[in-house]
Amino acid sequence: MARLRVSYLVPLTVLAASVGLSALPASAAVSGTWTTTGSMSVARFEDTATLLPDGQVLVAGGDNSSAELYNPSTGTFAVTGPLHDARTSQTATPLPDGQVLVAGGATSASAELYNP
Repeated sequence: MARLRVSYLVPLTVLAASVGLSALPASAAVSGTWTTTGSMSVARFEDTATLLPDGQVLVAGGDNSSAELYNPSTGTFAVTGPLHDARTSQTATPLPDGQVLVAGGATSASAELYNP
């Protein structure tokens, strides 16, 4: 098994060198900055974050049934109505009418709608 992994690394190294990735200046590899913002009400694992039409972000599930809204203008989170089912690894899809369809997950075959 170890030989198989090495055989994949060699072509990737050659590919990276051939497209000039190794020749990038150090400053080109670093962009953007991080700033601390508000804290969520609970720790989450494998949750979803969905941008809503009003600019807020719906953060839902993640090994629990809670949900909260992040307001980028204030940098704060506010608890919102909970999911009906606790979900991990679900999908969350914004719909044209502003609702969010939350479906599936590792422990649920159901779906539900969030109405802001």
